[in-house]
Amino acid sequence: MQEEILRIIDKLRQGSYPEEDLNNILNSLEQFHSDESLEALFLLGDALQQAGLDHQARQVFLHLNDNVDHDDYVISYLVDSYISEARLDDALTLINNSPETPTVLMLKSEIFQQMNLNDVAVRLLFDAKTMTDDIIIDFALAELYYTTGDLEEAIRFYETVLNEGLEEVNGIIISLRLADINLNLLNFDDARAYFDNVPDESYGNEDFYKEALLEYNLKEYDRAKTLLEKVLDNEPYFINAYILLMNIYETEHNLDDALETMLRYLRENDKNALIYFHIGRLYFRQNKPAEAIEHFSLATSLDEDYDDAYLMLFESILKTGETSTIDDYVKHLDINSLSGESIYLLAKIEAENENDDKAIEYYEDAESLIGDSSEFYADYYYYLTEINHPNKKNVLEKLIKLEPDNLEWQLDFERIAGEEDEF
Repeated sequence: MQEEILRIIDKLRQGSYPEEDLNNILNSLEQFHSDESLEALFLLGDALQQAGLDHQARQVFLHLNDNVDHDDYVISYLVDSYISEARLDDALTLINNSPETPTVLMLKSEIFQQMNLNDVAVRLLFDAKTMTDDIIIDFALAELYYTTGDLEEAIRFYETVLNEGLEEVNGIIISLRLADINLNLLNFDDARAYFDNVPDESYGNEDFYKEALLEYNLKEYDRAKTLLEKVLDNEPYFINAYILLMNIYETEHNLDDALETMLRYLRENDKNALIYFHIGRLYFRQNKPAEAIEHFSLATSLDEDYDDAYLMLFESILKTGETSTIDDYVKHLDINSLSGESIYLLAKIEAENENDDKAIEYYEDAESLIGDSSEFYADYYYYLTEINHPNKKNVLEKLIKLEPDNLEWQLDFERIAGEEDEF
């Protein structure tokens, strides 16, 4: 049977799948107890894992775990297998029945991370650290702190790993990870130093983008644009690169190139509400409200809850003076999904249209959301005064509370009170 196992391993390594022979072995695992046969099964489990046959590999490794002394590799495979299937209870049971080796403690830490018990996970890694000076534990601590957002601690442990001469662990390039963290912490000089540690050929596209973000923050706009163009050459759908490139052009007061950047993305994907919003915003900045309205409308048609787009759509409509068209844009709108600022603009639009009932309804809805805003209450008061609405005094009282030293409001209040006394 040992020879048969070895033949199966050879076939697996050659890319074939000897299903019948393999099933014969898997169905008779209880026959294998000798050292030689168990060693052959170990090789078979490894070959099955490499071939992506995880279910069959687990059968082999479970048998090995029951029939050999503790083996960190076997336990690691089984625990990782259970974690990948979200079978955390099974993984924990297996670990709890294993001796406490550094590897077992690291695996147990990983299980508790999956359970969002990060304090326990950290303690387990420090327990493992007392048993060995293996630098991989420092890397595990760095990764855990990075995941939980404790970036200062993550830096400390990543630097320990780097100082030990390990530049890459499990596919993670330590200097790039440290560059990313320092960028997030706004330590731009440190971030640049770590980026400089890594040759471009080791970068992923995300790394080029992050370095571009660094250069943007350092006001090195030409360098940032060069990096972003490299990102887009590699990945034309990388939306954040377009957004950052647009921001750079806007910072340089180059609205034409900012707009062209957004239109360029649109040629890749014409179903993204955010892009239409930015195109509308750029047209608005260029004093082209009609084009802005068109694109804000497209943004809201793709995302019916896009409040920022509605806000600028209403502002653009007010700017054009074409307030009578408002019904074309709000037919299917759920007003409850809008912010107070957007509803306030709707109120101003309906006031322009002399739809007083609607305008007052929107003003009242906006009032409950906007809060203490002198600008809002002043506009609301002027409107109520214009249509001589009886609620104007109540709104004026709120204005006086917000601006008690404003003489205009005091005089208006006295005038209204005098008018009431006449009746």
